[in-house]
Amino acid sequence: MRGCWPLRQDEVNRRSRNRGLSFSVRAILVLVIGVVGCGSDDSDTGDGAGQGAPVAGAGRKTGGPEDQAVDALIDRAAKRVQAGDAKTAVELLSQAIGNDAGNARAFVMRADIYARRKQDANALADYSAAIRVEPKTARWLNARGFFLFTRGKRDAALRDLDAAIALDAKYAEAYNNRGLVNVGAQEYDKAIVNFDRAIEADPKYADAWNNRGFAHFRSDDHDKALADFDQALVCDGDFVMAYNNRALLRLANKDYRRAVADCSSAIERDGDNPRFYQLRRAAYRKLGRSKEALADGERLIWLIKFQQLSRKVAAAPQQAKTYIERARHLGADGRTGAAMADYQRAITAEPTKAVEAYLARARHWIAAEKWTRALDDCNQALKAGGGHAAWSLRGEVHRGLGDWDRAIVDFTKARRFDDVVAETYARRGELHRAAGRKAKAAADLKRAAELDPDRFGKTGKKKP
Repeated sequence: MRGCWPLRQDEVNRRSRNRGLSFSVRAILVLVIGVVGCGSDDSDTGDGAGQGAPVAGAGRKTGGPEDQAVDALIDRAAKRVQAGDAKTAVELLSQAIGNDAGNARAFVMRADIYARRKQDANALADYSAAIRVEPKTARWLNARGFFLFTRGKRDAALRDLDAAIALDAKYAEAYNNRGLVNVGAQEYDKAIVNFDRAIEADPKYADAWNNRGFAHFRSDDHDKALADFDQALVCDGDFVMAYNNRALLRLANKDYRRAVADCSSAIERDGDNPRFYQLRRAAYRKLGRSKEALADGERLIWLIKFQQLSRKVAAAPQQAKTYIERARHLGADGRTGAAMADYQRAITAEPTKAVEAYLARARHWIAAEKWTRALDDCNQALKAGGGHAAWSLRGEVHRGLGDWDRAIVDFTKARRFDDVVAETYARRGELHRAAGRKAKAAADLKRAAELDPDRFGKTGKKKP
């Protein structure tokens, strides 16, 4: 039977139920149910075990100047996480903990970052520190329990989740996570009971509906699975994995047209997830729609390459070349804005090694006829050792500005002798002739004819 994807306790600060600081990021389950159309998602790469909106710990005094300073550090750390700057976020959180060793929230935030970066010993130490500081806060036990689950520590995870539920019998996320542990052990009946309790605690908890649907699917109860996936989408109409799972169910039931519709709905909401194209391609093939299947296959290849490049960026965020490679890939897909953003990241990361980034951005400014910005980027490229390519491009900028003298100087340095250069000589020659500088005009028009005889001819005049 085809599998599908359960979802973790809550996609922290990414789904509607979480309104707190955006300090956590998505986690991937170690449970991978590999099937056609349901492979692992490269966008979910080992992130930390989030735990919902952060709250002040029970019993802590807050509101004083020192607490406000610590809160400010935590807020700054959250923003750095959003910006992809985990290193600075860790430094800020460490400073917050240094100022307030009793701040469980800061420990858990830092643990999430460590978990994402696969620094498991540090992550576990920080989750445990938060629990030592606030042993009666169910949220922290739930966070550590989920983290342990993602690392294959099933028994330890269950102990934490049981303890969280003992502290808060209506803690929907903890029931949901305990259900996921059951799913990992293929204990679907137990999983369904836990998802039931999560839904009882929070009837609008889309994740629990989706995960219970998964458990029903794996138990071959397709009617109940479909009803749960439907309800997950009632709770959250933008829940892409519920669309994905319902599409898988429909594929299993040979309802290929509706499977295509569900995949398309997922793609509308998350167009860079290759999983949905892979699944829709399978449905198109079953329908005999080879043209559409081929198009989805081509898109799948592009997205897989994009994810590979994104992993390279994540592994070397201070290297210009990784951003430049991804920018090229984005540019080839017509994503000019995203490509420009990556070129800027390359320039920021290594200004002296970002020649291609400067030149690519200069080409963008040239196309937009923003000559001053283009000139600035060409000059920066030359300072970084741009060579002939930079001279050539700067010559085009000077052409755009109508500065024929400087354009020709740059084209000469670039050793460029094409029709663009020919026209530049012809333009300058016409100006010389209009000003009565006959010798200079003749020389320029002669050079234009030498470079492009078909266009400018022996007479030195441009042909219509």
